[in-house]
Amino acid sequence: MSMDPERRRSPRIAVAVDGLNGVVKGAVPVALHDISAGGLRLGLRSSLEPGGVYPLTALLRGLSLTTPIRVTRCSRGGPAWEAGAEFLWRDDADAAAVRRWLRSRATGAF
Repeated sequence: MSMDPERRRSPRIAVAVDGLNGVVKGAVPVALHDISAGGLRLGLRSSLEPGGVYPLTALLRGLSLTTPIRVTRCSRGGPAWEAGAEFLWRDDADAAAVRRWLRSRATGAF
């Protein structure tokens, strides 16, 4: 077990999901694994190009999210792929909604 300090700018919140809860590129189903104010980690059946910018639509309990993302990494993990991405907010209100949703999860107020 690594004891390295957390390097992320924003703490992550695990997303409890059974199955797929989002779509990238308008047609590629994804499963969000965790999310932070700055980005997310997702699983998918095909690769995404690191550096690529794609539209994301996701439905989480209490949050509907539609925003472009930039893929920062993508690697194969067994039969599936895992990608990390950063949000490219077009609207400050969307970013604020995600921060509120994350706070409600962190405090258990959901």
